[in-house]
Amino acid sequence: MTLCILGQEKTESNLKLLEEAKKRFSSVFFVPIKGIGVGLNGDFDITYRASDLLKFNAILPRVPRRYYSYAYQLLSLFPSKTFMPVPPIAFLLSSERFFLLTVLRKREIDTLNLHLVRSVMAADRILDSVDFPIVLRVPTQKTGVSVKSHAEAKSVIEALGSLDHPVLLEEPVKDMVSAYVAKPGVIAAVKKVTRDRDIIFGEGKYKAFKLSVEAKQLALETADAIDTHVIRVDMSLRDGPKVVNIELNPDLIAPSRITKVNIPAKIIESVHQNYREHMEKPFLMKFFEDAKSVVKDVLKEKSS
Repeated sequence: MTLCILGQEKTESNLKLLEEAKKRFSSVFFVPIKGIGVGLNGDFDITYRASDLLKFNAILPRVPRRYYSYAYQLLSLFPSKTFMPVPPIAFLLSSERFFLLTVLRKREIDTLNLHLVRSVMAADRILDSVDFPIVLRVPTQKTGVSVKSHAEAKSVIEALGSLDHPVLLEEPVKDMVSAYVAKPGVIAAVKKVTRDRDIIFGEGKYKAFKLSVEAKQLALETADAIDTHVIRVDMSLRDGPKVVNIELNPDLIAPSRITKVNIPAKIIESVHQNYREHMEKPFLMKFFEDAKSVVKDVLKEKSS
């Protein structure tokens, strides 16, 4: 069983994943995403130096957000037999947060309330119905602006609109927790503590947190909704758990230290187990198809 960890660089988190993976896989290889070549000259190939990446049994993507679009395109080229705990579609859905939360809502996942507007005119009706303060941000930026009134919000939206930027209007997040999922379960959770009104992307400290059954279920349902085995789900606990964001390439070292859980080891254990199940499915499907064929032949002989 061979595993390729695909990332930007050998961060502390990626090095720990490599260390743990060597305990379970016969061969483990780290590949920087910038070093990959895709060939369409003659035989189709995906290579890193002299290594054929198409030969790996499993690919664990650890791709930074700025490469999400490329990750979707690249990973989509691998054969279906290649096991990926984070599939190509997850990168496509996660490339834009409003789109992601819209998809989750359509799949009956509770999410943060937010709106997307492109002008003051479009925002007017929405601003009349929201409870202030709210957070305004450009979808492509993490930095948000907390505003306390209708007039202040209109001023900010008008300024951003003049630069031809869409604007997200979000309810402030309180009691945000992050759940680390490695199927079949949630392996650890931390709570973010900060004085910043924009708690989602603002600086803060973390502490270990025990999730409720309801919050664990929401995290697992979120992972299922985008067919992902390994993921961090950020949730607001205000008025019941709601998804506010997901992260496909989270830091694993700090939360491991805080929670006293070896998160990289749990992730590799999950990847190994789910890879084995992935490989068993085609075998079982072929077994049942062969069994059906035998039954059909027997029935045909009896009827003749």
